[in-house]
Amino acid sequence: MIKILKNKAVFGLLGSTFFQVLGISLFNMILLILAKSSNQPSLWVTIASIASTIPGVLSAVLGKIAGDLTNKAKWVILLTFTQSAFFLVLFTVFLSHNPSELGIAIGINLVSDIVGVVIGLLKLPIIQNKVPKELRQQTIGFYDSIGLIMQPIGQAIGLSYIASTGNYILGSFINATTFFISGCILFLSRKNLSYVEPKKEASEKSVKGRSFKKAFSSLGNITGLPIIRILGALVILNALGASIDGILNLYILEHPQVSPLGFGLTILIINIIFVVGNVLGSVIVHDFLKNTSIQKLLLLAAGLLGIFFIILMFNLSAFVIMIVLFSIMYVLGKINPKLSAMLMDNVDSASLSTILGILNSSLTVATPIGSIFLVGGYTLIGKNPVLSISLFMIIVVIILLSIKVKPKELS
Repeated sequence: MIKILKNKAVFGLLGSTFFQVLGISLFNMILLILAKSSNQPSLWVTIASIASTIPGVLSAVLGKIAGDLTNKAKWVILLTFTQSAFFLVLFTVFLSHNPSELGIAIGINLVSDIVGVVIGLLKLPIIQNKVPKELRQQTIGFYDSIGLIMQPIGQAIGLSYIASTGNYILGSFINATTFFISGCILFLSRKNLSYVEPKKEASEKSVKGRSFKKAFSSLGNITGLPIIRILGALVILNALGASIDGILNLYILEHPQVSPLGFGLTILIINIIFVVGNVLGSVIVHDFLKNTSIQKLLLLAAGLLGIFFIILMFNLSAFVIMIVLFSIMYVLGKINPKLSAMLMDNVDSASLSTILGILNSSLTVATPIGSIFLVGGYTLIGKNPVLSISLFMIIVVIILLSIKVKPKELS
């Protein structure tokens, strides 16, 4: 950990990400409350919610764009200051009391979030080139953990701010300031972030259309699984993982006897376990899972999820649920840093951004599947049918990850 924080490039990236995530999560909450207080709250909350998913869905295309950009440090700095400028524009819109200010706010926030995805995809190649191989996984763990920790904090600050002041105008200015601070940190660290990028050969420039095919092939080779299987397993696991929160809320509400702590306190503790388990899994590298392959980590996560759904079927206590939930989040917290580190060790910077963009798009699409179909199904058809469907999906994941792979399938 000390070695990581002593790395000036990493320190600059982590510091800038801290303020960037704070600003994004703070204003997303402000925007949601602004939509809720409009004349047509259902319509505008729906529009704001849909808009928030678009950047993730576009990640595959944005990853290709990020991969093609040269001088990535310069672009990270420029785009971060651009985000600040977006919210200064919104600040002036709010000051003018434009009747279309809510639509403009959602539009500006959407464009800013899209730019934010590009920034995130540009930062990873910088880590690839500025961090020694043996420290990459833990560095990415710290990088991911900032988002996990700061997102709920930023949302809480945004909620508290609006509840106490009701001032949306100053809220947009505060957001512009957090992005400006993030940009300043990057600018001051610019010499430490810059690196010499290898020049592309003429033959490489002529095959840009093959970049996605190359990315798919690289991901398959690195994971040791055909790309269809690895993406299928990740999508299903992400859909199931996205449903855990909503299913648990309904389960505790429906079965209050499983917890002596009351609904509110139980849900609070569960949410804390979500964050703590994920963060510890991300940042603790040297543990009993250190040498476990991605395939086995995914199988372990699938098995633990299966145990979790069986526990809910038998109405076991919230204490047992919390233990299994922590184990699930600890394992899931390891997958992204480990996979990203493996990719950094085996692919060039352009392919890295493209592959991670494809993964982000796939997982973003999976999230509403879990939230809508499984959580909604809990209410419509009942707990046990939904849990049975979830267990069937777990079996599908295990089959996808367990079938022996022929060498030609990896190419």
